[in-house]
Formats: sequence, C-alpha cells, structure tokens
Amino acid sequence: MDLFDRIYRLHAVLRRARYPVSRATLEHELECKRATVNRIIKEARLYLHAPIKYDRARNGYLLAQDEGGPWELPGLWFNASELHALLAAHELLTGVQPGLLESALAPLRERIEQILKSRGSGGREVARRVRILRIASRRVEPAHFRSVAGAALARKRLRIIYHGRERDATTEREISPQRLVHYRDNWYLDAWDHAKRALRVFSIDRIRESETLDKPAKDIPDVRLDAHFASSYGIFAGRPRRKAVLRFTRARAR
Repeated sequence: MDLFDRIYRLHAVLRRARYPVSRATLEHELECKRATVNRIIKEARLYLHAPIKYDRARNGYLLAQDEGGPWELPGLWFNASELHALLAAHELLTGVQPGLLESALAPLRERIEQILKSRGSGGREVARRVRILRIASRRVEPAHFRSVAGAALARKRLRIIYHGRERDATTEREISPQRLVHYRDNWYLDAWDHAKRALRVFSIDRIRESETLDKPAKDIPDVRLDAHFASSYGIFAGRPRRKAVLRFTRARAR
C-alpha cells in the first residue's frame, strides 16, 4: 500500500468513526508502523489541509467538523481496487457496444492507467482478464447508435429511415424514443411511432439514417411501457396463449 492509498484509507477510517481513533488502530488499518502513521497524518494536514485533530483526553484522532459539514478529500479519489473496477466497467461497456462513449471516456481511462502504472499495477491486465463473448450480435452503425441514445436521454424526437426485415421495405418514421434495450447481444429501441400512433420496437442495426429533431419526445408512462413490451422480447412474441409445464429429473433439477 503506497502513500496515496494510505491517505485514502486514513480518511475512510476517520470519517466513519464515531469516536477518536487510537494510533494503534490506525497502524493496523493502514498496515504500517507508528512513524509512518505520523508522517501520513502530517502530510494530510500539510498538503490537503485535512482537519485531523488529536483528542488527548480520549487518546485518539478525529476529523474536526466545520460549518460546511464533514471534510472530504479534494477532487475525485479512488483506491487501486476502485480504479480496477472502473476499468472493468469500461471493458464491459466496450464489449456490449464498441464505440459507445469511447472518445469521451478515453482520457479518463488513460489517466486511470497512468495512476495504476505508477503504483506498479497495470490497467492493461483488465483487457486480458475480462472477456465479453458476443455470439449473435449484428453490427450497429456507431453514429446511429449515438443519435438514438442521445435523443432518448435528451427526450427529443427522431426522424429515421428504417429497413424492416419482415416486409423487406424501407420507410421514413418520426418517433419518440422511450427505452434502449440490449437483448441477446443486440440493441433495440422501444419507441412511440407518431404516424402509427402506437408503440413499436426498432432494431437499431436496421436504421439507415437518423436525425434528432427539435421537438420534445412524447413520454409514455413506465407502467404502460412495461405492460406493452413485456411480451415483445423472448422466444415467443405476443401475448401468451398456452402454459407449458417442464418436468426435470433429479439430476437435471440441481
């Protein structure tokens, strides 16, 4: 554990403590000796202006409270395990949709890897140890995905040129995006079709053109969306007509 991690741990220990923390407890929590604990406290006070006080009566250290509330570490601080978790989340996101937020997150990823490298642990190991197996995914045009996702989050309408598989026909639609759905390695858009005046599911890989319109999207209540789309994804689409009962042997039941 380096100085960075120990300052982080010191802050965490003092912040959650209800009573002054003894030096022996800090030595145990920070995994270091008395002299190192003293140095960490001194540097936290000197460089980070940490209001660490020593309570002589109760023989322990505490974070002094001020009018602004509990003191926090300046900026955004992470320990090594949290940095690895961020990189793992980035790897998962990249595996689900290559190009999604890639340019925006690239500087953050580079900075995280630099911090980990300075501590002797490489961030590149995450890419080797986390695998996303995409079996039946279809290629999605990154520009269309960004357009659809942006309109859904900004609550704007979309004009799309859409090629439907069933009829092998291309049509122009004006839609209000409701939800992005990642199902069986592919992306779909649950949306309100203004021409049809009905809810529809659009496969994003079938979008040929997309344009965000300067019109507010029509909002459909979550309860209605859940009721309508509950039967839209799965082995069978549509409302259930029969009920199947599966019987398993004892070995398979386990």
